[in-house]
Amino acid sequence: MEKKDKCDDCSGTDFEIDNVRGERVCACGLVSEIPMDDAQTNSNAALGDSRTHEVVDPLAIAGERASSTMMNPYDKYDAHGKLLTPQQQKLARTNAWADRNSQRESDPMFRQLVTTIKEIFSEGIAKAAVLLASATARKLTPLQESKRRTLTPGEKALLKNPKTSITRKPDGVKGDSDRQNLLIMALAIGVLAHEWFRTAPINRQMLMERYNITEAQFKNAKATIAKHYKARVRQGWSQPPAVLHRAALRADQLDIAVENLIQALSPRFTDEKMDAVMEVFWNMLTLIGEPSPEATTSNVPINMIAACVMYAALDSLSLAHQNLACIARAVSLSGAGVKSRLQVIKDLVESGVFAEGAILFKKDSNATEAAEEGTEEGTEE
Repeated sequence: MEKKDKCDDCSGTDFEIDNVRGERVCACGLVSEIPMDDAQTNSNAALGDSRTHEVVDPLAIAGERASSTMMNPYDKYDAHGKLLTPQQQKLARTNAWADRNSQRESDPMFRQLVTTIKEIFSEGIAKAAVLLASATARKLTPLQESKRRTLTPGEKALLKNPKTSITRKPDGVKGDSDRQNLLIMALAIGVLAHEWFRTAPINRQMLMERYNITEAQFKNAKATIAKHYKARVRQGWSQPPAVLHRAALRADQLDIAVENLIQALSPRFTDEKMDAVMEVFWNMLTLIGEPSPEATTSNVPINMIAACVMYAALDSLSLAHQNLACIARAVSLSGAGVKSRLQVIKDLVESGVFAEGAILFKKDSNATEAAEEGTEEGTEE
């Protein structure tokens, strides 16, 4: 140990070295780590000074995008600054293009897809969803492809590259540009990442409206990516998802549906009336046991349940007139679909199968009076 290393406390140089623990103890009693240099670790000797600070590309795979090592096909000078002859320039150009071709990414859309996920969500979600993005935009390896060809026709079809399937669908299902296709796939991956890898909840209705994505486009992309990833997992080629508990997922989806319903209905009612509606809404949800995987309606998508209960809450307050379409649009459903589901629930109530659902079809006289009073007060203001 060289004496030039000084104690941070007393500036002394008398140390007792413990190589097992990697510590040194000064005469003053201060314990610190043994300082290491490049000669001891041999890092610079192995990698060179410049590579010590080289940034590692986390999205690259073996043989792709070797950082800062591509030859320049337009160089006219050698390492000593001497002008190359025309013959040397031609040879250097040939070698440089061969070098670039050998390092070209085979699936450039993967990097674009990860960038798009970062853009519309966050870097954290992009990192968590990188496995889904890779499965979506990268082709199978040659070994995986040879295995795929030996599988059943159904499994072979599921293991086709999702980006190819999504971008070659008919108009109206695929995006109208490469950018639109990336947005559609990124949204589908963001929603799947929440369901499978427990990332933050995604309000897809809001994002679909912002980026002009239709329900058909989203559902096709999500189904294609999900089926492909599950097929990869069955073959042992991808990590199995840590699926979010069904109760937690249903609660998250309900929060998003309610947020969209409030945003859609708030411009139509005064604050007092909206408060009365939400009080009835939450009371009805609680009485029918939602959100819970054990509720009688647990097999029905929670956005449909939220729409039905919201319409029932408005109807109990005599406020449902001309609001059905607004409610349905807020949760990406049709008015006819909501009306039909309400009829199914009513049939279950009348048959005695779903007795607690009767609350959805009762008029709340007290709540109606409160809502009317709220309307009158709002009018007076």
